[in-house]
Amino acid sequence: MRLSASSAPLPSSPLVWLGNVRPVRTRKLYFSERPEDPNRPGSPTVFMITVDGQTPAPFDPHSAQPGIIARQGEVEEWVIENRSRESHAFHIHQLHFLLMQWDGVPVDEPFLRDTINVPYWDGKSPRYPSVTLRMDFRNPDAVGTSVYHCHLLEHEDGGMMGIIRILPGAR
Repeated sequence: MRLSASSAPLPSSPLVWLGNVRPVRTRKLYFSERPEDPNRPGSPTVFMITVDGQTPAPFDPHSAQPGIIARQGEVEEWVIENRSRESHAFHIHQLHFLLMQWDGVPVDEPFLRDTINVPYWDGKSPRYPSVTLRMDFRNPDAVGTSVYHCHLLEHEDGGMMGIIRILPGAR
């Protein structure tokens, strides 16, 4: 199959550029991991992504309870920390985000993402490596239940995933 080429520019979005929208709230999430059996250092690793203030636990595929509830039409700021000794790749379904800061340093990127690498913690530094993301919930097609997770398959399958529910916007 051959796709036809078009030199016509894409239509511009009627939405204000995400970088110019003030977030309605800030959330902090963090990657962490632990051995399944702390008395056996070689036991399988349990991987977790946790919303700050919630109890760290691996993803339960039998639970429909979301870790995050957001509202369509809003924009949020998320700080994703890596509290583990290996790199992780944050990924979210159904929406895009803008990288605002890389480890506390402002970034000016002209494009949206759905995945970003978060560097590993060295085990000594008093601050965890982090990214600050501007999350865009303005798309009406984003309403519903979806997931966010580490994009490394072993980590995702090992429990590093969460559910997000996006409710319809206020009328």
